Amino acid sequence: MAQAIIGINPSQITVSTSTAAFKLGTVGGYDDPTNGYQEFVYGRADGAITAAGYLCVEETGFDFTLASTTSTAPGASGFGTRCGAAQAAMADNEYGWFQIYGKGSVRTLASAAKGTRLNSTGTGGAVDDDGTASSEAINGLVLGTATGGSAATNADAIFSYPTVGETLA
Repeated sequence: MAQAIIGINPSQITVSTSTAAFKLGTVGGYDDPTNGYQEFVYGRADGAITAAGYLCVEETGFDFTLASTTSTAPGASGFGTRCGAAQAAMADNEYGWFQIYGKGSVRTLASAAKGTRLNSTGTGGAVDDDGTASSEAINGLVLGTATGGSAATNADAIFSYPTVGETLA
């Protein structure tokens, strides 16, 4: 069954609220004049999300938690689980949008390369290309710009409905 996509205003994306403004799981999209077409899913923070760009993993009921080697591990929200980048800082149980498609921004660790496989890390919400054993690959997400030596920064990224992938050996 196809899911309906509602048109949303860009100003709605970058705010969080204490009460739901949309039905949880709503997918909204718009055509950004700079970044092109983008899609977002509406969810609730399960734990604080520090800032925009932090990658989160969807749990049951459209609750999102910071992606890490713990939250993406098999038996948690593992293989095949949807991921999205928060578009605003959110306190625990606040509501907001998570990017799932198009050009956007994601939090990385230092020296992540453009166009390489990204993986979860021990730093909540940050991805890297280091291939650390026991981390999980994040499928459908690549960097459009390398982060160089900058530690913990947001980088241009291309989202294509990212999901948690295999555990790296």
